[in-house]
Amino acid sequence: MNRTALLTVGRFPKALTLARSLHRHGVRVLVADPLKRQLCSVSLSVSKNFQVTAPNTDIRAWESDILDIIDREQVTDLIPVSEEICHVANLAPKLPKNVRYVGPSASWVTQWHDKLAFVNHAIERGVTAPSVFTTADPEARGLVRQTECVLKPRRGCSGTDVSFVPPGSTLPPPSNNLLVQRKVDGTHLYTISWVVDGRAIATASYRGSTHSGTVAVGFKSAPTPFSVKQWIEQFLADTGTTGFISFDFILDRGGIPWGIECNPRASSGIHFIDEAWLGAAVMGNASAVASIAPAGKRAQWSYSTLTEAYKHLLRLRIRKLLSCWRDLLASRDVVWSWRDPLPFLLMTPLCWEFIWKSIRKRMPIGDASQCDIAWHWYEAKRLDAPNLETLGGEREA
Repeated sequence: MNRTALLTVGRFPKALTLARSLHRHGVRVLVADPLKRQLCSVSLSVSKNFQVTAPNTDIRAWESDILDIIDREQVTDLIPVSEEICHVANLAPKLPKNVRYVGPSASWVTQWHDKLAFVNHAIERGVTAPSVFTTADPEARGLVRQTECVLKPRRGCSGTDVSFVPPGSTLPPPSNNLLVQRKVDGTHLYTISWVVDGRAIATASYRGSTHSGTVAVGFKSAPTPFSVKQWIEQFLADTGTTGFISFDFILDRGGIPWGIECNPRASSGIHFIDEAWLGAAVMGNASAVASIAPAGKRAQWSYSTLTEAYKHLLRLRIRKLLSCWRDLLASRDVVWSWRDPLPFLLMTPLCWEFIWKSIRKRMPIGDASQCDIAWHWYEAKRLDAPNLETLGGEREA
């Protein structure tokens, strides 16, 4: 049977990697994105691109657009890529019976995307996660009196509005949407796992090497400690979920992994998984063990890394400038492919829509690239939340 996969966003490098891996496996790949022009729209791996209503503008119209594409194009597999997974998971029960949804259920997505509920789930499963409270919880004050903490939105992405709070500091006004979490000293480790029926089939680990704000744009593959594998296995046991699951860990001085947050979707670690294996795995046909890039292997978004290099040059931050140049010279660009060159060559104009939004609305580019699809922006608009700055920027008109 010929398979047709529909990716529900195409603007990110991870979407392009997924499209190429599926195409390599013989799958017909379609992309639906609110942006008319984006990375996947010029890829030779994508058969058709569709501009759809932004889910955060009109969720019912977006659902109708997706269901219409599925019907007209005889889609067999619906695959979310990024923060839009919250919307796709809610749509999954409405899909025709012959269409396979590739991702966690809406209940798991909701629980794991919530940084407070995620910690509660981790503790219930017997794995380590640092204490966390909403700023409305009286225990938050006690935590800040005792130790250094991290202040962050309860639901958010791209590292927006994350700050560190010294012991004894005064917290912002009480809010159920703002969290205080005990800061763990150690080294960061990011993972992405391909999961089938609650079992991690393959896990790639990596660290950021170049950052734009709090978001990594250069990456270095890292070994996955046995303790981390055990943590992921215990966290996912009996969930029955299938799809990509990504975690942020801090490994303390004793090597204990502390789960900081879960992204129930693909992440930049996808670039360290062999494309041929990945396409087969997502389609349920992988039999061999996944090939993961060896520790120390580097990957990058060259345009973003070069931008950071210019910033450090202008500010005379020589050490950071040299680090950027090391990534530029030694790292593989995840967008470039000689078989499929246009996404790399046209990357700036293809990303111009959210670059311009970032400039015009004075918001981080991570927010500008997500605010039409990410769940926390949708919830803020739906509830007409008065303090949208907490959620990552100003509200759109």
